[in-house]
Amino acid sequence: MDSQITLTTGQLIALTAVMLLAFAASLGMAFNLDAIAVSFATTNTVAGLITSAEMMTIAVATLVFARFAGSIHPHRIYLLGLTGIVVFNLASVLAPDLMWLGTIRLVAGFSVGAVSATVMRTAGRSHNPEFTFGIIMAMLGVMAILIAFVLPRAPQMRLVLPDIHAWSEVDGLYIVYALCAMGALSFISSTPGHHEAVPTGTQSTSRPPRSGWLALLGLGLLFYGHALLGVFLVKVGRDMGLGPETVGYVFMIAGIFMIPLPMVAGYVGVRFPSRGLIVTIACAVVAMGQIVAYTGSTTVFFVSAPIFMALPAAIIPIFLGAMARLDPLGGLAAAHQAFLMVGGALAAFTGGVLSDLGGYQLNGLGVAVFVVVGVVLAQPGLARADHLRHAPV
Repeated sequence: MDSQITLTTGQLIALTAVMLLAFAASLGMAFNLDAIAVSFATTNTVAGLITSAEMMTIAVATLVFARFAGSIHPHRIYLLGLTGIVVFNLASVLAPDLMWLGTIRLVAGFSVGAVSATVMRTAGRSHNPEFTFGIIMAMLGVMAILIAFVLPRAPQMRLVLPDIHAWSEVDGLYIVYALCAMGALSFISSTPGHHEAVPTGTQSTSRPPRSGWLALLGLGLLFYGHALLGVFLVKVGRDMGLGPETVGYVFMIAGIFMIPLPMVAGYVGVRFPSRGLIVTIACAVVAMGQIVAYTGSTTVFFVSAPIFMALPAAIIPIFLGAMARLDPLGGLAAAHQAFLMVGGALAAFTGGVLSDLGGYQLNGLGVAVFVVVGVVLAQPGLARADHLRHAPV
């Protein structure tokens, strides 16, 4: 397929920075859930419901902007979206109760979805999408390290803030997310400012095949299964008696793993069929999920949890590279966030119910079931993408 956008090094750096800084609140979702539960003295189920609502609006916005972002100047989307993230994270600090907090998070989530869909649409039209997505996911690992270091300490911010508000633990997190979005604003001018037209009469102008959308559904189910346990890893560690800083180190280790994994996956993904690679990684996700869910050892948790968290980062470059072959316009790549967010949104709530009813072992069972179902659904789309890779131009 002919590439539509050739990203310079500066544009790739800026695009990645906008994506990661805008997405900070989603990267910290496990910390958000724990902080909401503590700050408002509520259950996993209620805290999960609020995080689910936020992630659902990210999904809705992603679907909307995956379709229409190409007709709007991306700098305008970035400016409005990042401004919204700043404003509504600061507004979350002032939320007097859970109802207000949930409402504000809905709007904040829509802003995040608009920015992330626009970034991923551009990445999906790059010259080498596996490499581009590999770099973005690798830098996600760097961001995860920073988030894991900062967020366990952010709740203590309430001890040094001026005594003009009844600060709670979760307020420190939202202040951090607002600062991240402010930083992202400075990168807007360096991102690609336009999309080249796709030549008519080529395969690029065709609509994405149904197998591509089915593959995205499979990806969503895979990540839903992973999130059933993954979004509660902070709580799992805390329930084992680990302190927040110690759990933060677990997330930092996961971030270290997430730096080389996507780049290796992007390198391997252009040389081997995507189906076999994704099946192999999915099997590893299931195995590590069972270890995390059933262990009572803090040592085993400290070793297995980072691997479990990091493994999905290796799936994304391979999978989105396949989707870029199915849809060179980048629509499938842009829409993938919606399927991930819907899965995460549902998992934050249903995973809370599972853990309250049957412990984290029940969450581990959910990991196994939905990861397997997701991989099966994705097979037709991945097979077609593998065929297109070897088809004559």
